Amino acid sequence: MLRPSDPVAGLGGLNMAQKRAIKSLGAETVGDLLEITPRRYDDYSNTVSIRAAPRNEPVTIKVTVKQLKKQPGFRRRITIIRGLLEDATGSLAVVWFNQPWLLDELKPGREIFVSGTITAKPKFGSQMANPIWEATDSPLVAAGTIAPVYPLTGSVAQKTMRELMARIVEDVDDAPDPIPEDVRSRARVAPLLDAYRSVHRPTSLDDAEEGRRRLAFDEILVYRLALGSARHDADEAGAPAVPFDEAFAKKFVSHLPFPLTPDQKKAAWASFQDMTLTRPMRRLLQGDVGSGKTVVAAFLMAMASRSDQSAVMMAPTELLAKQHASSVRRFLQVEGTPVLLLTSSEKTLWEGGEKTVFNLKQARERVLRGRLVVLGTHALLERSMLPPDTALAVVDEQHRFGVAQREALSVATRPDGKVPHLLSMTATPIPRSLALTFYGDLDVSVIRQKPSGRLPITTRVLVGEGRPLDFAQGRLPAYDLVRREVAAGHRAFVVCPLIDPSDRLGVKSATDEAKRLAAGPLRGLRIGLLHGRLSNADKDGVMSSFVEGLLDVLVATTVVEVGVDVPEATVMLIEGAERFGLAQLHQLRGRVGRSSHPSFCFLLTDAEGDAVDRLTVLERTNDGFVIAEEDMKLRGSGNVLGTQQSGRDIFRAARSTDLELMTLAREAAESLLQNDPDLAKSPLLAARVASVRETSHRE
Repeated sequence: MLRPSDPVAGLGGLNMAQKRAIKSLGAETVGDLLEITPRRYDDYSNTVSIRAAPRNEPVTIKVTVKQLKKQPGFRRRITIIRGLLEDATGSLAVVWFNQPWLLDELKPGREIFVSGTITAKPKFGSQMANPIWEATDSPLVAAGTIAPVYPLTGSVAQKTMRELMARIVEDVDDAPDPIPEDVRSRARVAPLLDAYRSVHRPTSLDDAEEGRRRLAFDEILVYRLALGSARHDADEAGAPAVPFDEAFAKKFVSHLPFPLTPDQKKAAWASFQDMTLTRPMRRLLQGDVGSGKTVVAAFLMAMASRSDQSAVMMAPTELLAKQHASSVRRFLQVEGTPVLLLTSSEKTLWEGGEKTVFNLKQARERVLRGRLVVLGTHALLERSMLPPDTALAVVDEQHRFGVAQREALSVATRPDGKVPHLLSMTATPIPRSLALTFYGDLDVSVIRQKPSGRLPITTRVLVGEGRPLDFAQGRLPAYDLVRREVAAGHRAFVVCPLIDPSDRLGVKSATDEAKRLAAGPLRGLRIGLLHGRLSNADKDGVMSSFVEGLLDVLVATTVVEVGVDVPEATVMLIEGAERFGLAQLHQLRGRVGRSSHPSFCFLLTDAEGDAVDRLTVLERTNDGFVIAEEDMKLRGSGNVLGTQQSGRDIFRAARSTDLELMTLAREAAESLLQNDPDLAKSPLLAARVASVRETSHRE
């Protein structure tokens, strides 16, 4: 019999490549493997005859192999196996790709079950492509069942994973349940062992959903407990008080190049009140793209510096950290506050009117002296580059860091044992139901208003092929507008889903699109290319050229999604728009419309039907909060808010639509921590929570 604590490496029947691949999924023990939630289920429980089999629906058919032969592939390294299967009611054509061993396994006369979907092809007629099959004289794993479809990697095949999970579920006779029985009862979730069986060997789709619901509850509860215990520890440690200096605040605001909006003033004032206390501030600043969150953060950092203490600001990318350094220096110049930009490629200090370039040792020595503002990436944590007198830590684009780096800042103690106040910022509006669960340990400030003079961005969905030399009518208005805007002294972005071409995906890549536009629709314009595989120096060079007006058009991947501030950019073209979520499209759209000039966003697609209808949401509204709610309704499941740690999704079973579970888990976490702050009465649950927090500290 197996136990959840048994190592995966000890399982029989797997070669080394498969063991490594399974480990890459985050599964080191049998328990880890059982926590891997199927992406979906294929319902092959409908067993029918060939004659009665419907088209375009999953079915299972008991058949005899009549013939099987190898056919030359239409591409190199592709093997095609075509076969003919039969039962008493007729025959069925099948085709398998890249499975040459079937010639040895499926000899004529062998009786098997095949499961899949029969489709009608103009050239080949009705056939079943890549069906799963199982011999009638062996126990069924998928055929005739509700078959799980797992997220796979490496050399592990779906059939191998199903067989492995079926065997594990059969052999595991006990799974110690970390959730107390009274908590399970209030949440109406199944015992853990029952949930594992329902998820991996369901008797129905409803049974599978009940199992997933239990695993999702565990994920959300452990996450809430981790945040709650981190908050408790921070409160116990205390924070350095930052006195509010009214005269300085008035002077700071008077020197800004624009007036603060009412929402910006409210967010700053709420934060200042928090920072005067010795209980650590934990505040989330939500603001739609272009709403002016950075100036609020700069205001708070200036106040920390005014109290003779330091502040740090952490961004997810070097590009964004450098942009913040430029903006923050501009806002703080009235007091001459020392500002240090600290990234892997640049270590620059601006102090006393002078600019000094440091090496790593020199930068660390300056950090240790304190009383400065430091801007950088997560390297600030990894390299212990937080000043000893840090009074305020700002995390920008919170959703891109996830829980790990945020908590590392939350509990990053100073030499005196205190922890900094924390301001988390995000330009991705979060539906209230999600914010209460995933940021429930934070107070929330919202900036909805845009700075005065900003105009709504005109958005249009354009459908058309756009061939290399004869671009289609669909994209023509967008290209014409780019030329007119460039002629008026403005600039344009073109965003593509991929860096390089992909025959398999059939979507536009940044490299090919830059060449195509330069040779065709945008010939004569100065076009640059920006993507994540460029060196930091090349990225800086391309971005600087675009900012300074040496380039007219920047073709890029989503590296420009956040933080890129080019007021002269007035047109955004997004190729393959159907491949992005609405919230991400809204983020990309926010790269334009950052001045008083009219701005435009074109969502370019070759899709049809529902995919196009979904994009029209952005034609109707510029409100990121409305878009976020709509995105949650449409996309539903998946990794919630992108929170990850150590390459592993925290939420693999939980979905953004699990609103009831979120409420139940939040209430359970609050009750558990109130009655048992150290979770001493629930040691298994405490171990899971500690694992989440330990991973956070390592990062």
